[in-house]
Amino acid sequence: MRRSLVLTLFFTLFLTGLQAEAARISVGFKGGLNLASISVSPQPMDVAEFRNLNCLTGGLFLSLKLGPLAIQPEFMFARRGTKYEAYIDDGFYKVEWHHDYLEALLLLKWSVLQAGPARPFIYAGPSYGYLMKATSVIYDAEGSEVGAADSRDYFRKGELAVVFGSGLEFKVRAIKLSLEGRYHLGLSNVALTGFEVDYIKNKSISVLAGISF
Repeated sequence: MRRSLVLTLFFTLFLTGLQAEAARISVGFKGGLNLASISVSPQPMDVAEFRNLNCLTGGLFLSLKLGPLAIQPEFMFARRGTKYEAYIDDGFYKVEWHHDYLEALLLLKWSVLQAGPARPFIYAGPSYGYLMKATSVIYDAEGSEVGAADSRDYFRKGELAVVFGSGLEFKVRAIKLSLEGRYHLGLSNVALTGFEVDYIKNKSISVLAGISF
């Protein structure tokens, strides 16, 4: 009888612990618009200005809540690159770099308020990206594509960056909705060869919407 009571108490405590742990963990996905560009030093003479490339980003995340703080790993797809105007063979063209990365992030998130309909948060952390595909696309003055080339051999496969941002979280029953903005600051020189510059680094501003359970 005593053994049965001990076993019952043990399993009750065990299940209670699992429920408490599950309440601290949420899984979700997010996606949105990525305004990507690059920083270059020195500025190439044949390029007037590097501009934002409008593209998409999205992926999955897991959040482990530790009071007002949370550890949040993310696995994201992100297109990076830039666009610019250049004269090629005495002709005027528009060039876009389409660089597709698979990124792993480890963010530390702080919930400024833990109660209320809208809960603000801020976060920061490192990111490592793996370059899966790099393509240079050329358009004529009218915007029609006239050519594309694989440019992976000109760029490093790995990129280290720091990411920071802020947003709002809304809880609707058992679902959490979020809206956030983040900045991706590349730390690695992604230029490998073929460029007469000291470095090329990625940078971007992203606007993301997410849902978690």
